[in-house]
Amino acid sequence: MRIKTFIFLLISASFSLTGQKGFQFGVGFNHNIVQTETIKYLNDNELKVSNIYGLSVNLDYTFSSKCRIKSGIEYKSQSLDFGRFLNTNAEYIMIPIVFNYNFSHLERSGLTLGIDAGFSFDKPIFKSFNTSTTSRESETTKETVTRINMNTQTLPSGVFEFNDYISLRYGVSAKYNMGKSGQLNFYAQIIDWGIDGGFLFETNEIITVDGQVTSSQTTKNYFNMATAGLQFGLYYTFGTLTFK
Repeated sequence: MRIKTFIFLLISASFSLTGQKGFQFGVGFNHNIVQTETIKYLNDNELKVSNIYGLSVNLDYTFSSKCRIKSGIEYKSQSLDFGRFLNTNAEYIMIPIVFNYNFSHLERSGLTLGIDAGFSFDKPIFKSFNTSTTSRESETTKETVTRINMNTQTLPSGVFEFNDYISLRYGVSAKYNMGKSGQLNFYAQIIDWGIDGGFLFETNEIITVDGQVTSSQTTKNYFNMATAGLQFGLYYTFGTLTFK
């Protein structure tokens, strides 16, 4: 991975020697289609995991009419639905560095088509939690307490501690030039490798009748994180700041 990253940066740097340069700042959103899962746990309750949705602050750096580097910061969120007990989110920060080459420019329409290839630094940022719910049956003394504990201590905790969470990105893109109003950018990328790990979550249910414990059940499950999949994104850039 380090060798591939070095080669990519070396190739990208070579394009900075020619052509007009310019920065484009923007904002957008994206959607990752990943391999989701449904995990059964206590009493056949299910944890449902969604696809990943995100917002982005974009920074593109144009070397010439053909070449640019696309970067920025992406914030992403994934729903973890424990049914009637809890609905929370797994959150991620990603910093892409993607080289874009434009192979076709349709001058009349202002549309430019290109291909993308690069990588991103990925980091999960959500923390461990422990929550409980209590339910009582009407007209009885039966009480059920359900506790859910999710332990994310195995994840990197430092702000820039990405460890091995580096993903490869490649795909196609389109840019619509609206003149002084800016540019509208669309892309579809395949994400390989990336975050691929997991952590333990534990569920405990205690039933009491007249204050006496009649049942205690604990289950342990493993939630697998994965960001590999297909990503679609759309972002708007605010013109171009150029210099020679």
